Amino acid sequence: MAVEFIGKPIEVELGEEAAAAPVSFRLGRKEYQVADVLRRWEDQGFGQEIRGHLDRRSQHQRVYYRLKTSEGEVFEIYADWLASGRQGKRRGEKTKWFAYRRIS
Repeated sequence: MAVEFIGKPIEVELGEEAAAAPVSFRLGRKEYQVADVLRRWEDQGFGQEIRGHLDRRSQHQRVYYRLKTSEGEVFEIYADWLASGRQGKRRGEKTKWFAYRRIS
């Protein structure tokens, strides 16, 4: 299995359901349609310790997706968000999406 690291920001369109998954994404000039979500997982281990305790204001979470495109390519992408702390902003306002890698 060949793996190509990408590591670039992308634009993502989400579905309409409550736990919305990506339905398309744009990487560079090319737009990909998602045919299937093969896997989804979360990593919440991005909190930073300050003076021996976890600072919730700087806590990160990543939600990863392994996707198969309509052209048969497999990508892993993730949403990286920073907890908003006292600012009261919604989670989606701090979300950034990245293409992690292409698997073939």
